[in-house]
Amino acid sequence: MSIDLAVEDGVAVVTINRPERKNAVTLAMREEITRIFERAQDDNAIRAVVLTGAGPDFSAGADITEMGTGGVRGSMAKMRNQHRMSRAVAATGKPVIAAVTGVCMGASWSLALQSDIVVASENARFQFAFRHIGLAPDGGAAFLLTRYLGIQRAKEIIYSGRFVRGTEARELGLALYALPAAEVLPKAMKLALDFAKGPTIALSAAKRQFAAAGGQTFDQALDLEATLQPLLVQTEDFKEGARAFKEKRPPLFTGN
Repeated sequence: MSIDLAVEDGVAVVTINRPERKNAVTLAMREEITRIFERAQDDNAIRAVVLTGAGPDFSAGADITEMGTGGVRGSMAKMRNQHRMSRAVAATGKPVIAAVTGVCMGASWSLALQSDIVVASENARFQFAFRHIGLAPDGGAAFLLTRYLGIQRAKEIIYSGRFVRGTEARELGLALYALPAAEVLPKAMKLALDFAKGPTIALSAAKRQFAAAGGQTFDQALDLEATLQPLLVQTEDFKEGARAFKEKRPPLFTGN
């Protein structure tokens, strides 16, 4: 399998490891990514996730040699396979950081945008190239871009199929950082280690709020707060946070 997993200090590092093909993702690799993120959701020892690629590239997207085979039924099965992966990444209730260098294309750019934070190299090359092969966007690309950008800019990126460099991605809000390539993974790890020391249940609740925000009215947002906050004040992390505040010391959260 070409997906590597390492867990240390509460951080799961998920590496797309097929550098000889610019980490192009096969159907089997999608299934492994799905399994890993489902594990990350359920494993209390994992409190943050870093998603990255082996070698100089993040990922060139779906392996094109597997596309268009199997007729309509086969293509529908491939989309279900991809969507299981997309949902597993997006639904992970822990902070997910994408560390992106080199090329990040198609469904793999969608994976990065499904993460909470993107740390990119200055010369990273993001692209939704669907128009170049006669396809409409998949992997949630149109939805994700529209959440990050105004609809005209999202359409321009999709319709043109052009590259977006890491520095432009940062300027557009599609990446939080654009750094020299050698600094990308260390920065992502620093963020993940900090998040892993945080109040896991509270961060998961905040992630639910952000996920819901785009389709809510203000009153609905307040209603969700009213559901979540009474539960959070019962957690051990809230009790520890309150004690630490009174004792003027840093809190030691356990994720409980």
